[in-house]
Amino acid sequence: MIHIPGCTTHLSVILDGMVGKRVVVAGGWAATVLMALVGLMLLLNPAPPVARVDGGSGAGKPYVVKIHARWCPVCMMTKGVWDEVASAYSGRVNLVVFDVTDVEATASARAEAGRLGLSAFFEEYSGATGTVHVLRGSDKAVVGSIEGSRRFADYRAAIESALP
Repeated sequence: MIHIPGCTTHLSVILDGMVGKRVVVAGGWAATVLMALVGLMLLLNPAPPVARVDGGSGAGKPYVVKIHARWCPVCMMTKGVWDEVASAYSGRVNLVVFDVTDVEATASARAEAGRLGLSAFFEEYSGATGTVHVLRGSDKAVVGSIEGSRRFADYRAAIESALP
C-alpha cells in the first residue's frame, strides 16, 4: 500500500490503475496540483506508434525496445529522441514499444512480448520505464541499454553495435 497525504479520491483511482497497488489519498491543495500533473502526463505522453514486428521480415534483425508509460516523466522527455531513432533505423531493426502505463496496457504488452519471443526480457525489464534496450536479433540477448538519455548519439552507438 502507498499512502499519499493531500490527494483526492480521483487521483487514488488513477494511481491504483497505474502502479497496480492500492493507493490511499486524502484531500488538499497538493492533490489538485498532483492530479493536474498526472492528467497532463496521461494526455500528452501516449506510447509512440511503431509498426507491428512481423516474424518473417523481422527475423535476425536487432530489437530496439522502449519501455514506456504515460505517467513516466523520462518517457515524456525522451519522446523526441525516440522519433529520431525510429526515423533513422526503421526497416533496419525491429522497433518495439512495450506500454506499461496500467494493468491493461501491461497485459497487452506482455502478450506482445510472448508473441515476439521476448517474455523473459519483458519480465526482467518491464519495470524500468524510460529505458530503451537493444537486443541482438539472433538470440535476443540485451547488448545495450540507454536510460533516459536525450542524445541520439547514445542510441546510435548501442544500435550500431548490434547491427550485422
